[in-house]
Amino acid sequence: MISPYPWYDTVEGDDLEQGDILESCPVFIPPSGLTSGALLDATFEWEERNVIVLSQTCDMVKGREKLTEVLLCPVWGRSELTRGYLSTARGMEDARRGNLPAFHVIAACSNPGIEREVRVVEFSRVFSLPIDFVRAHARRMGDRARLLPPYREHLAQGFARFFMRIGLPVDIPAFK
Repeated sequence: MISPYPWYDTVEGDDLEQGDILESCPVFIPPSGLTSGALLDATFEWEERNVIVLSQTCDMVKGREKLTEVLLCPVWGRSELTRGYLSTARGMEDARRGNLPAFHVIAACSNPGIEREVRVVEFSRVFSLPIDFVRAHARRMGDRARLLPPYREHLAQGFARFFMRIGLPVDIPAFK
């Protein structure tokens, strides 16, 4: 029997790579009524979210950083998706097949100590946090999952496909 190709590695410390899953990461939520006149009095709230790193690994090399903030997207466990189309088997299958560009399905993780169910990455919500802040959170986490190639590149391709979509003013009619 051929062993399955591994989806994840278990890593620890503050080295960051694209595909690192950071659990319970604080993200900041600006108030919905924020306007330029209200900036001085604004209070930002924060929430803990499970997120995945989408910034390129080469841009986050320690000592040679090419960015100051890390791009992150939320990751939801399948059991958290209790309403809407993704809560159905058909919705998950459409997401798995890539028919829902805003979502990307990643496999369950069976690595000892970081076992997790099948999860869905949501590309329509994007966060950025200072790289030092993200490194400190990663260091505090201990063991975490890191998506391995080619699954990491497949995730990046899905993210790019979501952002590069072009809506045509007039489409070709459906073939019947």
